Amino acid sequence: MSRSSWIAFVVLCVLSATSWVIPHGEELPVLEQQGIRYAVIGLIALLLGGSKEWSWGPALDLGLVSVGFFGVPVAIVEWTQGSVSEISRSALFAIVPVVVVMAIAAGDDERGVRRFLVPALAGLGGLLLLLPMGLSGTFLGRLMLGLVCAAVVLVGLSSVWLYRLLRGVALTQAVAAVCLANAAFLLVCSAVSRDVVWSGSGLASVISIGSLVDAVEVVLIVWLLQEMPPVRFAARCLVIPLLTILESYIVVRPGVTVRIACGTVLLAAGAGLLLFLNAGEEETMLSLR
Repeated sequence: MSRSSWIAFVVLCVLSATSWVIPHGEELPVLEQQGIRYAVIGLIALLLGGSKEWSWGPALDLGLVSVGFFGVPVAIVEWTQGSVSEISRSALFAIVPVVVVMAIAAGDDERGVRRFLVPALAGLGGLLLLLPMGLSGTFLGRLMLGLVCAAVVLVGLSSVWLYRLLRGVALTQAVAAVCLANAAFLLVCSAVSRDVVWSGSGLASVISIGSLVDAVEVVLIVWLLQEMPPVRFAARCLVIPLLTILESYIVVRPGVTVRIACGTVLLAAGAGLLLFLNAGEEETMLSLR
């Protein structure tokens, strides 16, 4: 991996981990707000060259798969917000590296990728020690939890497919295809939910520092999906909560227990091994069969 890829990965993780202190416009419903943001980013990418040598077939494939990575999780998280806590969702999305490793191991002749399974499980175990999940006893709660789990699996599988689909695609074209497809999906979901607010002040609220940060994150994610092997990129699901937890401890300064210490060590070790464990080039050029 190039130095620029590592820098972009660090910037993405820091931005995502510190998003809780960045002001976002809140006058629009979440699905509509996210849909409009994706639409704006996609249109800008088109104007910057995304429409050059446009091929509708590959663009459609890329857009459809990207909805599984971006749009569907956003919609499911929004729909399950009252039934699944934020802590439980954060813990569940730490399963993404496990899904990625298992998907690659099942679809590729090379078995060396399986060495990443232990670090992925270690990082997941560490996060579960730090963020214990609260399981609902109701049928609706279990159903919503199942939907979040389905979104987690979809994110993992989509990231592997996107790595292949994005090979050789110009960044502006990739961003345009990804963002316009997700904008359409999220706006349709918002309309189906009858949660659409067309007001001047609401639309103006999309223009904010938070929206600019979101735009930067989307571009970085699309580029890193193209440049980083899926297993290494999946490590962000461990690195981001690790940074967030460290930030919260610096601010709140709670007492350190054995459970917290063990969880932090496991989370950091799992993330570090996913990022830096050596793997042959044949193990990173992956395919799903």
